Amino acid sequence: MSSDSPKHSDSKPEAGIITRFAHLLSAQTVDGIGSGLFFLYLAWLDTTLYGEVMYAMAAAGIVAKIVQFGLYYPLVAQLGGASKEVAAEALNRVNVIKIWLTMASIIGVATMAIYRGFSPRMTWILILVCLGWVLEALAETFFADLRVRGRQDKEARIKIIAAIASYSFGAATAALGLGPILVSLFKIVSGAVRAWYGLSSYVSYYATSAYRNPEWGPVWAMFKAASVFAVIEILGVVYNKTNIFFLEDATGVKGVAYYSAAYGIVDPISILASEQFLGWVIFPLLASLWWKNQAQVGRLVRRNAQWLLALALPIMFLLHEESGLIIGLIYRPEFKDAVWIQQYLVWTILLSFESNLFCYVMMIAGAGKVLLLFAVVGTILNMVFNLTLVGPLGLAGGCLVLILTKLVMTVLTFTYCQVRFKFFKWWDFLFPCALAAVTLGLYLGIRPLVTLHPAVAASLALYLAVLWKAGPKFIGRFPSKVAPASTATASA
Repeated sequence: MSSDSPKHSDSKPEAGIITRFAHLLSAQTVDGIGSGLFFLYLAWLDTTLYGEVMYAMAAAGIVAKIVQFGLYYPLVAQLGGASKEVAAEALNRVNVIKIWLTMASIIGVATMAIYRGFSPRMTWILILVCLGWVLEALAETFFADLRVRGRQDKEARIKIIAAIASYSFGAATAALGLGPILVSLFKIVSGAVRAWYGLSSYVSYYATSAYRNPEWGPVWAMFKAASVFAVIEILGVVYNKTNIFFLEDATGVKGVAYYSAAYGIVDPISILASEQFLGWVIFPLLASLWWKNQAQVGRLVRRNAQWLLALALPIMFLLHEESGLIIGLIYRPEFKDAVWIQQYLVWTILLSFESNLFCYVMMIAGAGKVLLLFAVVGTILNMVFNLTLVGPLGLAGGCLVLILTKLVMTVLTFTYCQVRFKFFKWWDFLFPCALAAVTLGLYLGIRPLVTLHPAVAASLALYLAVLWKAGPKFIGRFPSKVAPASTATASA
């Protein structure tokens, strides 16, 4: 990039990583509370409408995946080192692709509704909710740009406004009895707010029109690049969900219910780290640093890997030892099998933390096709695990399928990154592992004396206290700052 090309960045170089994540977390909290209250109210008010909206939401999630088509990853990689002019063109190309995918998806939804013989009411609810999700998918293009510029604070404000407007509209229309179709516009409200503010930010920052006539060659090139990541995402959904179908065949729907109860507690923690922290904060940051200061990239990856391990271990310990209390508080006594299932599934937290970090590094490094190969290998082995483990072992086999599949992906991605970039020394993970081993020994020693809950509390307190005091000395400080741009050196 020539020096006279204005860089596509308006973030403060020293902006904190934790601050960026906190902004996104605040928006997610508002949306989670709003959606929970709204859907509970809808279920209490009209069971039929609630069921229709839930069906539409499930279908809309698939439509949104189709429209996003894995475009986020090559887009962020392009934006990281782009001038404002190049960045604006890349954003425009992505939205052109999304608009075409939107039209195809909505036609497909309408066709499916007609084929299934849905009533006009159900058809309109389905289409309107899908359109709302599509608008949110279009807004994600502008959010990707904000993340690369370090403006997660602006993204969070937009999402909070959209959530409040959306669920307030939905609750008000439902309370006033204005009809199911009007109620189903709540998602349109959210998507429209996100898209409008995102588009306004784009037009203002780039001083350009909302639509620019694209060159179709680069559009096609972007589509082909994104198709690799789209397939990776699809395979990820496949190998994370296939054990459900094998479990249903081996254990029945009750077995699926017990597994899902435990998975529903463990998986959100993995998503919080892998999507919102790594995907929305660390991945854009790595993209912006990749061509500027690769030494800082190495430090950032190493520190994140170390601290993700150090933080995953106490979370896993708490969920493992207190699984009986957690499941007992949330579910009926019938779900007692979910207790030991949760104890198995806690291992997916650590594996998800680490494998997603290395996946993002491979995407930034231009190794998308290698990552696709790894995903294919993981999917094939996942099917082998399902066929050989679920039948003989039942629920335990279903848990092992997910753990082993994530272990395969972690080993493959870590090995690639280590061989190519040599991020780690053998002692980099020694401190958190040694601390965890000592703390576990203490826990096993005092548990017979003070009972379960006090032993868990004391062990966690000791672990976190030592990590807080000694962690920065042995593994460095948590990567909460980005070094000033002036310290960056251009790399070849």
